[in-house]
This record gives sequence, C-alpha cells and structure tokens, in this order.
Amino acid sequence: MRYDLGRMHRPMRRSTEGQLVGLVSLGYTAEVLVVAGGGGGGGTSAGGYGGGGAGAGGVVYTTLNMTTGNTYTVTVGAGGAGGASSTNGSPGNNSSLTGATTAIGGGLGGRGDSLTGNGGNGGSGGGSGGTPISSRGTGTTGQGSNGGNPGADAFPFCGAGGGGFSASGANGNVTLGAGGAGVTYLGATVGGGGGGGRIASQVPGNGGSGGGGSGGSRVAGTTDGLPGTANTGGGGGGGGNFGSGGAGAGASGGSGVVIISYAGAQRGSGGTVSTVGGNTLHTFTSTGTFTYTG
Repeated sequence: MRYDLGRMHRPMRRSTEGQLVGLVSLGYTAEVLVVAGGGGGGGTSAGGYGGGGAGAGGVVYTTLNMTTGNTYTVTVGAGGAGGASSTNGSPGNNSSLTGATTAIGGGLGGRGDSLTGNGGNGGSGGGSGGTPISSRGTGTTGQGSNGGNPGADAFPFCGAGGGGFSASGANGNVTLGAGGAGVTYLGATVGGGGGGGRIASQVPGNGGSGGGGSGGSRVAGTTDGLPGTANTGGGGGGGGNFGSGGAGAGASGGSGVVIISYAGAQRGSGGTVSTVGGNTLHTFTSTGTFTYTG
C-alpha cells in the first residue's frame, strides 16, 4: 500500500451513506478512512470454468468530531479466504470506527465449475464464476461497485472481475475479467477488485488498482489466483486451470485499514503515528483503540 503522508485531501461534501458529510464546526475534527477486508476469490475445477474475482472491501471516507478524553474502538477486518477446487470464496470482514461508520466486507468470488457460482454481495460485489448460469454480486451504495457477470463470448469460460470502489468488475469475456479500480484517500490507494481466473491459454484478469489480486491461468504461470494486498481491502483473484488439467484455487482477500488524520501536532494515541507537513496520521493495520487527548 502506498502512503503519501505529506498530501492531505480536503473532504468534499457528499451524502451521509458511507461518504463525506463535511467538516463539523464544533470540537476538533479528524478525517477518517475506514476500509474493510476484501473477499476471497472463487476456485475452479479441472476442466471447469474460471473462478470469479472477489469484491474489494467497502471504502468509507468521512469525518469525526473528537471529544477530549474519549476512546474510540477501531476494528480492522480480515480478508476472506479463497475457495478451493469447485468452492466459492469467503466474504471479507467489516471494519469500523466507533462514532464514525462501518465499512462492509468485500463480496466473495463465485466458483468456476458446472454448477452455479454467483458472486457475493458486499462492500463491492464479487465477480461470477465462468458458467453462464451464474450472476454477479452487488456492492453497497457509497462504499463500492458491482462485480462482473459471465461473459457473452461463444465460450464464456472466464471468471468475471470483482468490483472495486471506483469501477465495477469486468464481465468474464475472453479479453476481459479485470477487477474494478480502487481509489486514493489520505495517500493510501485502496479498494481494488480481484481479477477473474482463466482456462487454457487465456490471459488472466488483472487485479484492480488498490490491492486487487490477479486471476490464475496457464499464461500467468500459476493456476491459483493471487491474493489481495494486505491493508488495502483488495479482493482476491479467482482460480484458473490448464483446460483439462489441474484446478486452481481462489486467493484470499487483503485485510482492511483504518486511518485517522488531523491537522497540527499529535492530539491522540493509538496505531502507528506519523507527523508530516503539519499533519498527524494514526494508521491502524489491526484492531485497537484511539484516544483523543486534546
């Protein structure tokens, strides 16, 4: 995950459903980024269809009016497990900050065999497995986008991409299946969807920017999908195979992250503290507490 601690993003006013609500005039206000864990990619079977890439964990960028002496509970969600052969992935886990908001875990990637492999709903929706009877998962309004549907090619054996914060996952056509793109807030690029898995000599679906893992295929040199990047909420890539050869597993999603940022000298404790350019950031890569000391 890339941090540019010197660059601070001034929030814009958005709806209260998971996004910015504007600066509060009373008290001391911090900017907050909450990212949930990404979903796990779907596995495939020998001679089956490509597994779907998983959806990214939900991304919430908001503000928190801090009160002196208050302690806030920070929960950082883990990524979902990838699916083994003929198995769906698992959804990501929620992240939250007391008094601010909850980000929803990423949707699972659908399995890639002859049965239904629907992508799961979540912060961003998971991509479907390659079988034509499967369908995408849907994202949560304000936190992410939808996964991709099965392809419309004559042989739609490719897994679809998982949704990212900024874009839906691509459908599972032979030349597509990429995960949706993420977004950059407070210098952290997060929320990329996982790429769909492929069969035979097809190029795998790329993971979306923001930590999404790419799908597996023979061209990629591994039939297993690649995991989402830790502390980005990236979705895991779907599994691929060698046509009639061995089946690839879906990959796990990346864990989430919580960042609390405010102007001026340090006024709180908790997380990894950095002070750059007159701004203080508290970065949580695991569950903990933040106390505002005033």
